[in-house]
Amino acid sequence: MHLAEAEARFGGFATTYVDGMWRGDDLADAFVTDFATLGHGRAMRLLRQACRDGIDAVPDAPASLRALFAQLDDPPAWVDLAAIDRASAHIGRYTRQSGIVLGAASLVSGYANAAASRPLAMTGRYVESAGARTIEVSSWLVEVTRSGGLERFSVGFELTVRVRVIHALVRAALRDDPAWDLPAWGLPICQSYLAYTLVEFALIPLRGLRTIGAPYLPHEEAAAYARWRYLGHLLGIDEALLPTDRAEQERLEEIYLLTRPPVDDFCRDLVASINREFLVAEIEELLPSRPSRLRTIAPPVVHALERLFLGDDLADELGIPAAARTLRLLERTGPVLGRLNSGLDRITPLLGPRARRGERYRVKQDTRLRRRYGVQHDLVDASPAGGVPHPARGA
Repeated sequence: MHLAEAEARFGGFATTYVDGMWRGDDLADAFVTDFATLGHGRAMRLLRQACRDGIDAVPDAPASLRALFAQLDDPPAWVDLAAIDRASAHIGRYTRQSGIVLGAASLVSGYANAAASRPLAMTGRYVESAGARTIEVSSWLVEVTRSGGLERFSVGFELTVRVRVIHALVRAALRDDPAWDLPAWGLPICQSYLAYTLVEFALIPLRGLRTIGAPYLPHEEAAAYARWRYLGHLLGIDEALLPTDRAEQERLEEIYLLTRPPVDDFCRDLVASINREFLVAEIEELLPSRPSRLRTIAPPVVHALERLFLGDDLADELGIPAAARTLRLLERTGPVLGRLNSGLDRITPLLGPRARRGERYRVKQDTRLRRRYGVQHDLVDASPAGGVPHPARGA
């Protein structure tokens, strides 16, 4: 775990981070404990009603649900959602590039830690379909990043609260499972790894977008870190681990990479799975149908993108094949596209039309992906019965 090196580099934060590996979310975990008496279906209905109408509209709400919403209904003084929305009005102009980065950087980077990603396999989320889970994540991201997406009675707020409770349901199901190695892996979906997901959805995407020539403006980057700080609060991340800005996300990434378990075959199998089942197929969709030989370049494009985003050392650990020629091409085109897009970004009247074009592309892609993978729900708790059993689905 390199604990001594972590303490030398990060001081007291190292202790906070390591302790966080054995801590969950007290408020959400207490509510999930009450599922045994409430019943899964009724508990989730109460949760949704509290999200949509307020906790006072739930007269039979258990004390655990009231305690959870006492925290959710008390936004911290530092959050300014209106300012975040104003600064983020045109980020949709890079929708196409954001999808690439989400798949090849954000999701894949999380698979370098077997302890953090193992709940996905133990709950069947990759046996069932990598595509389905990616659509679920995208559904949530679309709602929480749109204007007004984190207001108290927004869809994004409700989805985030449901994600928090889904985490607690998975934690409750796995922590006593004999297959879960608590001393080696810590608590399932622990505080420290939950905090790192903010890095996966802010620092890593922003860095990846710059790399492929789609840089956000400085005020947009600042707003992204502010948005994810508040999302972390809603997800139940402790203030001591909640990163406030880019520098603190970089610190969190460094200690995560330093202390993570070694990459093993489980990690490599996850990466191979998402590449085979989802990413390669999606790159093929972007290529002309003829000549068919063009489709043979899809795998090296995916591998080159992953190496570009993750670096060769981590890519080697994860068993991502080399794609030297394609990687060199991406490395050369990124700066060129960056200069072009930076110039376009300075033409203020073009920002709105570009963002609207990006939104039209997003809607079209969402429709296509849902049709292709047969997904009509938003999150796994709303997915149809009959699939692989999952703690969020109930009986």
